[in-house]
Formats: sequence, C-alpha cells, structure tokens
Amino acid sequence: MTIQRPRVAFVGGHQRVEREIIAFGAELGLCVEVHDGHTRGNGAARLVALVHRTDFVVIVTGTNSHNAVHVAKREAAKWGARVRILKSCGAGTARALLAEIAQANAA
Repeated sequence: MTIQRPRVAFVGGHQRVEREIIAFGAELGLCVEVHDGHTRGNGAARLVALVHRTDFVVIVTGTNSHNAVHVAKREAAKWGARVRILKSCGAGTARALLAEIAQANAA
C-alpha cells in the first residue's frame, strides 16, 4: 500500500523561491506545487485543477490578481482544502509554514 504525501499549493508570488520551497517540502514529506497567480489564457483552469488535487492552499494576496484569490478560495471551499491567506510570503515564511503543515500532518 502506498502512502500519499500531503499536497500543498502556493498560489502567487513564489517564482524566485519556487525550487527552494518545493525541495524543502519534499524533505518534509510534502508534495508542493506553485501557481503564479495569473488567470489569463488557461491560467484559471490550471489553478482550479491544482486546488482540486491539493490538501492545503496558501494564497498570497499581495502578489495575486483579485480573480486568482477568488478562484483559489472558492475552489478550496468546494473541495475541502484547508486555506491560509497571507499578504506576503518569502522563503522563510514558506519554510516555516511547510514545517507547521508537516508537523500537524504527522500528529
């Protein structure tokens, strides 16, 4: 039997630290994905698909479009994903949040 790793999505504002938070999440036993928060073209559909396969969604409001925040919150509520809304989120905040999620999941 395969144990599924908890999935965490970061929506918006993480392009500079994307690799770092994905790698750190993997070290903690989490599957981390990042969406840039752009909803033009197929961006909204990609965001919806991401939230549907996620257990925990981190939404950064300071770097996201209003539409991306709305879509992420609505879809998370629909699918039962937990949500954390932050005005900003750098590498240190992301690492601390991932550690908190991993610890809560281990309990």
